[in-house]
Amino acid sequence: MQTFMEKNQTVLIRIIIALGVLLGLFLLVATLVQVKSYKYVGSGLPASNVITVQGHGEIEKAPDTAKFSFTVQNEAKDTATAQDAVSKKVTQVKADLMAAGIEEKYISTDSYNSYPNYVYNNVKCITVPCPPTQTLKGYIVSQNVKVSVKDLSKAETVAGILGKDGVTSIDGPNLGFEDVNAVNDEARGKAIADAEEQASKLASQLGVHLVRIVSFNENGGGGIAAPMAYDSKMMNQTAASAPTIPTGVHTVTSNVSISYEIR
Repeated sequence: MQTFMEKNQTVLIRIIIALGVLLGLFLLVATLVQVKSYKYVGSGLPASNVITVQGHGEIEKAPDTAKFSFTVQNEAKDTATAQDAVSKKVTQVKADLMAAGIEEKYISTDSYNSYPNYVYNNVKCITVPCPPTQTLKGYIVSQNVKVSVKDLSKAETVAGILGKDGVTSIDGPNLGFEDVNAVNDEARGKAIADAEEQASKLASQLGVHLVRIVSFNENGGGGIAAPMAYDSKMMNQTAASAPTIPTGVHTVTSNVSISYEIR
């Protein structure tokens, strides 16, 4: 009578072969994962030999956004009167801006303040100490409003409106980009490409091979133009006048430092 092993010899051989194939596949996948992870920054494997290169990226772009902020302020004997005057002025400025094509969602209050205004009186005293006296002169209310101009052809018009409407103070336009991150990413991409090119050249000169990146650092970019500031009295001319605002281009830069393991 045949034993169990003899009866199932063929089946057992197939099982052993299948297990061997599965084990081989498992080891192959594990090896590929290890090799792939070896290329990444911080893979956990200590770097024995390292070179470090610098990369510089620079782009020039015309700004696509202008930001203004203006303040309306009023002083009155009571808070309600001052608030009413400020509210009427802000409402008028907002209406004029919207009539010029600025969407309401791009006009927003940044801050609102109300506080008493005291006058300190100098008094002559024959005793020391001599505390000064104060008199309540009135109440000051101020409202600061931000305006974002997405169409730069309207920037001069907005500046003219703010001057014509006689607001207390104006800051801007601050010319820049609506998506600052995208602009910085573009400059960083150029800097990284520059660093990679430098690393390849250096490795070739040294007769070594680049293995993986072991560290990366970036110094912040720059190039956004400084804001312009205007005195509302200087701008408060005729309704047809408006300051000239050349937009030009902004240079945005990125500097990176990348360390590569070499072999």
